[in-house]
Amino acid sequence: MEETSDEKQLASQFYFACRNADFDLAIHLLNQHRLEDIDRMEPNGSTALHAACYYEHFNIVKILLDRGFTRRVINKFDKTPIDEAYTEELRHLFLRPKSSNRFGGDTPYERETSIWIPVDGNEKIIIQDPITDLYKGNRLEYGIFQADNIIKQLDGMPKLDVIQRFFRRAVQEKDCTRLIQAYTAETDFYNHVNNYLLSRQQENNLSQFVQTIYFNDQLHKKYFYEGTCYRSIMIDSEDQLNLFKKGAKILNRTFISTTRDRQIAEEYILDRNNENKYIVMMIFKLRHCYTALNIQNISEFSHEEEVLIMCDTIFKVEKITRPNNFYIEIELRYSKSNQRR
Repeated sequence: MEETSDEKQLASQFYFACRNADFDLAIHLLNQHRLEDIDRMEPNGSTALHAACYYEHFNIVKILLDRGFTRRVINKFDKTPIDEAYTEELRHLFLRPKSSNRFGGDTPYERETSIWIPVDGNEKIIIQDPITDLYKGNRLEYGIFQADNIIKQLDGMPKLDVIQRFFRRAVQEKDCTRLIQAYTAETDFYNHVNNYLLSRQQENNLSQFVQTIYFNDQLHKKYFYEGTCYRSIMIDSEDQLNLFKKGAKILNRTFISTTRDRQIAEEYILDRNNENKYIVMMIFKLRHCYTALNIQNISEFSHEEEVLIMCDTIFKVEKITRPNNFYIEIELRYSKSNQRR
């Protein structure tokens, strides 16, 4: 990532603070400017995060990632910031914190089971407020995605400007993948989205965020996923699995984050397990275009190989196996329903 003298003259003061490991100046400028004003492509075709990675400035990279700098941007050398990080120590900074429960982990049992509701034998969904398509899919193309209303509703949420930046780009570019990036960013935004999906309050502005993703035909046709994906959870006793009896049909009320890589799901749970907990590996078998999105190449954390399962999807519990006393596998297969598109 060597620069010519002309290119060096074009870059900003913040870029050079990060490039040259001027930590105090970098912190000062971070506090002085809006995120989107400094987390940007410089005229020299690079970003501050690219430069900090290339020159192996660990502390600079850490503060930029903690601040919410985007990880997906491509520089003029066709590289993302992590591509410029050549040491394991630097690359480790790009991993999601182990405290995250995005893929299940040690999510409280009550929270995990609140996601699911049973479906009767006729596949009549026990659901009061199904999502309805009010604008024929992509609100962004119609210019009616009310990003500012969502931001106002989320006032006080840490790193709100990270979400605001993705929203602004989504509106400017009419690109729904920017909304997916917002969902995958390491903030509490995804919890706000799923809390809305649990309540389905009509006056909640997050309804339009969900609708813009859920009903976007172009998005689903391009990124649909068919195959197997995994999510791991922990429980205290087998009685907590009563909802997942073999042959039962259940519906997820929220979006569900899963991974195509079983090893990631296993490492995610083993890192935080203790001897008093049961490990449950949920194995999803997907086979419908509008059931899930393969967002690996959209997500801010591409190494997770995330598959995002859409809300209001019906699954049938096909099989329950026990490789050992404290490890349970539950296979859930997509079950076609007339309620879906």
